Amino acid sequence: MEFEIKGNQYRTAKLNVFEQLKVSRKLLPVLAGVVSEFRDVQGRIAGNDTEGAVSSVLPKIADAVSKLSDEDCNAILFPCLSVVSRQHMKSWVPVFSQDTLAFDDIDLFTMLQLVARVVADSLGNFLQELPTVETVSPPAA
Repeated sequence: MEFEIKGNQYRTAKLNVFEQLKVSRKLLPVLAGVVSEFRDVQGRIAGNDTEGAVSSVLPKIADAVSKLSDEDCNAILFPCLSVVSRQHMKSWVPVFSQDTLAFDDIDLFTMLQLVARVVADSLGNFLQELPTVETVSPPAA
């Protein structure tokens, strides 16, 4: 998926299935309260309102992520950032390598937007299948 943030062109790839599992394990507790917002984000992305969709859910995600340990936060951020490239001159350059951002102008909000887009693209189908309300099992007879 290609998109623009602050005048820079970015391209993301999907996380491989093992990275999807690792990221989803760390994100599920965080996302428990924002699953319905992710569905709205997916709908808005499908309707080409990507910028508005990502911006609407980022504050809620940022609040939840702020409560994660550094280790858990890195377990989400690092794999997601590792599949993002930015157009630089005539080539695509990875934005993240060896635990370091390649571009000094990537601020926190931009970084979170990049991660949110990878999560939505890589885990969107999985998140769509999560229930929005807890189901009650009938009592055993």
